[in-house]
Amino acid sequence: MDLGRDPIPELIRKLAIPASLGFFFNTMFNVVDTFYAGQLSTLALAALSFSMTPFLGFLALGIGLGQASNALIGNEQGAGNRKQASNLAGQAASLGMIAGFLGLAAGWNLLDPLYRFMGAEGEFLIVALDYMEVLVLVVPALVLSYAFNGMLNSQGDTRSLRDSMIAGFLVNLLLDPLFMYGWGPIPGQGVKGVAWATVIIQYGIAVFMGIRVMRTRLAEEWEWNMIIPRLSLQISLLRQSVPATLNFFMLSVGFYVILEAVTEFGEDAVAAYGIGTRIEQMIMLLTVGLNISTLSITSFNFGAKQYARVRQVYHLCLLYGISMMVFGSLLLCFSAEFWIGLFSDSPEVVIQGVHFLRIEALVLPTYVILFMGTSVLQGLKKPEYALFLNIYRLVLGPLLLFWFLIEIQGWGIDGIWWGIFWVNWIGVLLNLSLVHYFLPKDE
Repeated sequence: MDLGRDPIPELIRKLAIPASLGFFFNTMFNVVDTFYAGQLSTLALAALSFSMTPFLGFLALGIGLGQASNALIGNEQGAGNRKQASNLAGQAASLGMIAGFLGLAAGWNLLDPLYRFMGAEGEFLIVALDYMEVLVLVVPALVLSYAFNGMLNSQGDTRSLRDSMIAGFLVNLLLDPLFMYGWGPIPGQGVKGVAWATVIIQYGIAVFMGIRVMRTRLAEEWEWNMIIPRLSLQISLLRQSVPATLNFFMLSVGFYVILEAVTEFGEDAVAAYGIGTRIEQMIMLLTVGLNISTLSITSFNFGAKQYARVRQVYHLCLLYGISMMVFGSLLLCFSAEFWIGLFSDSPEVVIQGVHFLRIEALVLPTYVILFMGTSVLQGLKKPEYALFLNIYRLVLGPLLLFWFLIEIQGWGIDGIWWGIFWVNWIGVLLNLSLVHYFLPKDE
């Protein structure tokens, strides 16, 4: 696959389909964990849910470094600087190890006070810590896996992550019950077993992804001293990865802001919002591959100064993504009651969930535009602008609009749903303006 010469529609297809499949099986991996934890007890299931806050922080480290590796290595490869691309790969690996072990140390020391601050106590605190004190061991492997994936994506390889995620999902089906209940010499460990299965699988994925990197063009220029930290290259990676990490972290902050507002309207509203967002996320999985395609092709061709191809991939991925989301919007509009009813038989939850999804159907296309814009800005080495936009869209905008629509206009919970609508569409206008400004023109 040649990111600088192959037709853009063909490249998008070859990159996007495997990437989307990979993330689908990653989602299914988590579904398996949730299913088996539910077989143990409600406490075990709650422990997994409670782990999402610290785990998203660890995941943000990996995603940020992976996107930075993709952008910077892709730029150097596009410019023909293969030696520098290999140098950056070595530095990304060493930075991944440093960040991973710092994350591990932070997790071990902060989990107990964090969980207590979040309100965990008694037997629930014990079970939650039992699970997370094992799961935190996954952090170095998680960060390295995403770093290796960024290196592979920069060369047009999204199949390796797909293959590892499918294998991980299948192995997890066996390891979860094995470690939970025990068999032969392996003792049953309850909810800890779910965590141990994840740790073992993730280290296997990290090794697999590392081997795949060593079989690419990056390895042709490889020297072991490239892994020794070099301040200038590490700073370059941090300049790309820190905004990307914070971008992902802002998603969890934004979810918390909305959830806090929804909580004021009762448990039915919270349940309706939770179900609605899960349905929405499943639809959004269709476009994950387009985001990765945009970043990989943009970074390579920006480095090669093939600016027409940068513009083409952005516009085509927008067209494909918006088309998918228009279909998703129609699906939500006309079958919202069916989808909500799959998760709840409470009449009030169904009523509120249907109302939320029908307004959210008008918002779905905005997510494609916003995420594609973020990918382009990352590929153009301008990730900080996407961060500023997300601070508005996920924190400042909702806080102001929710207050205005609920307290001043008296819209009740509709103030939240329509607040999300207006925040995102205003964000789209800002996003399009930024991308248009930075999108390179032919020299």
